Amino acid sequence: MKPKSILIIDENPGFLSASIEYFSIELGINLVSWAVSPQEAVSKFFNFSPDLVILDLGMKTLKGRDLTSWFKNQANAPKVMITSFYDNEDYRNFAKDLGADGFMKKVNYRAAYTELILHLNQDFGKIRKESNHLLN
Repeated sequence: MKPKSILIIDENPGFLSASIEYFSIELGINLVSWAVSPQEAVSKFFNFSPDLVILDLGMKTLKGRDLTSWFKNQANAPKVMITSFYDNEDYRNFAKDLGADGFMKKVNYRAAYTELILHLNQDFGKIRKESNHLLN
């Protein structure tokens, strides 16, 4: 399932621009929306019904964990990938405990996005154990 729409939630304009450009130019996905606040994210969720949400774990305005839980509790819950500048086992376990479908270190976004889309095009439930970005 190639996502029909993607919502990226992040306060970093550089990361947002790079992500949107990568999805549209490299992966051919043009229905990408973004939000820089929790309120905007919730509004865009209801307006666009994204298949995939990419969410910064450490936003200043609201913890990414609260939004992750909110998204995963919706009737039409999207896949959620958590992002962070930091990467260690604690962050990955935290993302998994929240119910996120994936975790990626922001500097690895190109590889993580490509891998994520490949898995979404197959069966998201059958994630390779050796995956660096998707949570089992």
